[in-house]
Amino acid sequence: MMQPKNQPSPSSQTEESEPKASAPENPSSDASQASSFFTRADWRTALFTGLFVFMGYFLSMAPDVTLEDSGELSVGSFYAGVPHPPGYPVWTLYSWLFTQLPISNIAFRVALSSAFAGAAACALLALMVSRGTSLMMDGMASVKGLDPGLKGWISRVSAWVAGMLMGFNGFMWSQAVIVEVYTLSVLSLMGVLACLMHWVYVQERKRYLYLAFFLFGICFNNHQTLIVAAMGIQVAIAAVNLRLGRDLFLGNSLVYILGLMAKWYGMLTAFDENIPLFVIYNAVGISSLAAFAWAWSRTQEIMTEWKVVLLLGLAWLVGASFYFYMPLASSTNPPMNWGYPRTWDGFIHAFSRGQYERANPTSSVLRFIQQMALYFKGLSSEFSAVMAFVGLLPLIVWKKIARREKAWLIGLGGIFFCLAVILMILLNPPPDRQSQDLNRVFFTSSHVVVALFAGYGVALLAGLLSAQYQRYRMVAICAGSVALAFALFGKLALERVHPLDQFTAYYGIALTLAFLIVFGRSRDRAPTYAILAVLSLAPFYSVLSHWWENEQRGHLFGYWFGHDMFTPPFEVYPEMDEGAILFGGTDPGRFNPTYMIFCESFLPSSKKPRDPDFDRRDVYLITQNALADGTYLDYIRAHYFRSAQQDPPFFQEMLRSTSEKELNLTTNSLARATRPLDQAMMRMGAYVEDKRRAKGVYPRKEIYTPSLADSDQAYMEYMADAAVRRANNQLRPGEIVTETLDGRIAVQGQAAVMAINGLLTKVIFDKNPDHSFYVEESMPLEWMYPHLSPFGIILKINREAVTGFSEEDLRKDRLFWSQYMERLIGNWIDDETSIEEIMSFVTDTYQSGDLTAFKGDAKFVRDDWAQKAFSKLRSAIAGVYAWRLSPQCPEHLRPQSVEEENRLLREADYAFKQAVALCPYSPEAVYRYSNLLATTQRVDDAILITRKCFEFDYENEGVRQLLEQLHMLKQGQTKLTEIQDAILSLEQQFAGNRTNLDIAYKLMSNYVLTTRTNDAVAIMDELLADPNAPAETILTVASAYNDLNELERLENALVRLVEVLPENPEAWFDLAATQAIMGKHQLALQTLGRTMELSRARREKNPEAVDLARKARADVRLNALKAMPDFQRIL
Repeated sequence: MMQPKNQPSPSSQTEESEPKASAPENPSSDASQASSFFTRADWRTALFTGLFVFMGYFLSMAPDVTLEDSGELSVGSFYAGVPHPPGYPVWTLYSWLFTQLPISNIAFRVALSSAFAGAAACALLALMVSRGTSLMMDGMASVKGLDPGLKGWISRVSAWVAGMLMGFNGFMWSQAVIVEVYTLSVLSLMGVLACLMHWVYVQERKRYLYLAFFLFGICFNNHQTLIVAAMGIQVAIAAVNLRLGRDLFLGNSLVYILGLMAKWYGMLTAFDENIPLFVIYNAVGISSLAAFAWAWSRTQEIMTEWKVVLLLGLAWLVGASFYFYMPLASSTNPPMNWGYPRTWDGFIHAFSRGQYERANPTSSVLRFIQQMALYFKGLSSEFSAVMAFVGLLPLIVWKKIARREKAWLIGLGGIFFCLAVILMILLNPPPDRQSQDLNRVFFTSSHVVVALFAGYGVALLAGLLSAQYQRYRMVAICAGSVALAFALFGKLALERVHPLDQFTAYYGIALTLAFLIVFGRSRDRAPTYAILAVLSLAPFYSVLSHWWENEQRGHLFGYWFGHDMFTPPFEVYPEMDEGAILFGGTDPGRFNPTYMIFCESFLPSSKKPRDPDFDRRDVYLITQNALADGTYLDYIRAHYFRSAQQDPPFFQEMLRSTSEKELNLTTNSLARATRPLDQAMMRMGAYVEDKRRAKGVYPRKEIYTPSLADSDQAYMEYMADAAVRRANNQLRPGEIVTETLDGRIAVQGQAAVMAINGLLTKVIFDKNPDHSFYVEESMPLEWMYPHLSPFGIILKINREAVTGFSEEDLRKDRLFWSQYMERLIGNWIDDETSIEEIMSFVTDTYQSGDLTAFKGDAKFVRDDWAQKAFSKLRSAIAGVYAWRLSPQCPEHLRPQSVEEENRLLREADYAFKQAVALCPYSPEAVYRYSNLLATTQRVDDAILITRKCFEFDYENEGVRQLLEQLHMLKQGQTKLTEIQDAILSLEQQFAGNRTNLDIAYKLMSNYVLTTRTNDAVAIMDELLADPNAPAETILTVASAYNDLNELERLENALVRLVEVLPENPEAWFDLAATQAIMGKHQLALQTLGRTMELSRARREKNPEAVDLARKARADVRLNALKAMPDFQRIL
């Protein structure tokens, strides 16, 4: 049979003649003489598939900014700046081109770049499958005799199916219709694979291998997780060219050995406290050594391909070198300047993702098995179980496939192993729903290989049935019957009643029935075109399955989230004050207002029809969660306090050693030689920055932002406070404070970071008294709570503490959110709405998809990120109300009457009801509301909302533990009833004998157990007010004050105690310690002096008495005094 002019010849070895030896080192092919590896038919199929996918993306694209990272990335793209680490420089430049389109808003333009990259990736995938299946069938004797026209259609349909499966895979679709980086990552990986495939079949054209490695360097820019594919790529190379693979493995081995040496000499510290990562490093290194040894034994040569290896390394470095765009972009001081890479330290911080948690690989086999089970469960959901099985066909008919295709498939398998298994071990994602949602996009690249195998599987299915119909007809009927059984079972087990879900289930049944009918009607002759027709419709099952969660057409939730902070709708609240300082907390809470300030404010009115007059470039935006990061302080200081920010030269600092920087006396000659580069970059940066400031990108008036000294002071202040609280067993949840071997206090954990952030936000608040402040809360900052009041969807930080909420304050908040709920799930919740009714709504709406009685926007039900974001906003406001009812609230800010307390409790309950109805699987809303319900004796309701949350997120260990605790609390309600009955009896007894200390103490204890702290404090105050109170009473009251952390009352009680027991040194000692904790240092020293006088006098009489001087040196309550000279003198 004649070979087409521009098509490679089939493999010289087929399954009938294949020897058992390994793949040929450099198989020759007529393709080396061909002008093009991919045929016109391949390109046409790719173009058609890509256009269809792009059309699907365009029709389902978000019209404006969405949630997640959309706002931040849009701003980074618009100003060609530096998005979140590691910076994505290639994506930034690529998407910036789309921001120049004169259409719609900036977010839509950048989302268009996501859609284009996603569609192009699917087109490349279709291109590869079209060519690959044609070559695979040419190399198989079983299907070699098929009509060329028929084989062409098989290849085209296979390519179409693979491209569509990838395009409307839930992972890919979700990222292609919003502003995100992942579709370009997949496109760059597809470029690597396409070039690699070209080289595999035409090895004389090494330029394609060099191009593949260059693009792999680009992959490293687009997403650093793709670097794990390196070993898989090398396996693919070794599978077809053992000599080149051998030398690549040798290169790996040398790097591995150098890394071990660097670790040995202390130059590489990344593995010191991360044993699992070191184990993986050794596993990869030893595998490289083993692969090199095996290849060496087969070839009996070494370093014959060193030039090629060197050029491949250089090609990768050229691609990866785009990272050096980051300092150039950063020098212009763009609005998105994450990590502040205009400095060398900032560049390393951004490049190494220093602000994120370091890699913590899986070390538990059982956990890894659970993670991979979740991965494959997601895989079958994204591709359907039937198409996943079709993807296994190349393995099932492995013996029939020619050696060249086997080598290529082995390479793809190696890449899949790296991008799925190795990456899973490295990322070690927790199994809870939120973590799965955040991490699943990292595995999108591995789905590329699955889609390729699915395309090959479709071709093999159609080809083998066409060539050997009678042999495989019954096999196909049996397989189709099993698929039909699965489809029927899926329909019967389907709990969702939404018409789309029902139609999707029937569509799956119809497809499998059509497949079976085709074989039933044709007994003798292969109905190949009918089979292809059915297979070509299979991807639409994926489209139907994933539309619900991924379609974003008309979704304005991200726009509302950002816009409504500044301009609350419904005319209940005024616009945000001019020149306000806004603290952003959650990701959308900082990114969406960032977008509104730096993008929406600079668009012409015609491009922002939802609010043509919107312009809030006067607002200062600061992230409350990042102030503990020194590079972020540089970032906001350069924006808003430019006169205080001085930057070191980038290239000179890059070439200075650590010791040279520490001494800072000299600069080496090599570093000085780069001074012209630094000067040029700084001139260019200053020019662009001046133009931006002239346009009003930043407010003209500077504000004070924390200095390095402020940051150090906040750290030391927190350390001292944490040490005291540790000594008093008063650490906050999640706070980790330990003592090192040398006696120093060490802190770690998110709670510690947020505490330091809180102190630095307080610095900004105090230093800028002429500005209004607002906050979108992420994690609560304690100092803010007395100052917070509702302001639409966010909170206002009032200059003075809010003594209480008036009825008008509460009425406005309720009115606003009642109207706001109409946009989301409808305004149907009121004070009388029971938890049972809300849980019934959750079951019908979110779980069953029954929208017949739904009163809100159906798009909200399909938008998980909107549910989480708006629930967070509402629960933050509810949390402000709940705080006023908690023991943590100072007495003067608590409700002053039962009526006021009930009113506040009612508003907190109402707001929490709305928060849970908006997102029943939000752990924060559920935790906070459950706590409120449990403390108000509504444990049954708390169990209901927690159980429902667990149904959504059954892998969440925290929710499971909360549910168990609530059940235990439920079991203890009998005991609580007994306590309440005891309180009634004790109150009667105490009323008749108010000096009985035993009764008073029991009553106080029971009040505390039932969270009636105010009543307990009232009894203590009454006992202490008795001028004739004995020492025993005063000591009991002081102990109770200490338990409740009532420091002022504790001091007063101890003052009374030393009046009653003036010669007791322990009483004076506790008074001194309390005064030290309260910051009354001079008074504490005076009291401590009296303590030591009494202690020394006692020890003169009794040498065996406690040495309070020694005790003082060890007591952490006195830490604030220990550095003072008077402290040592007194002791």
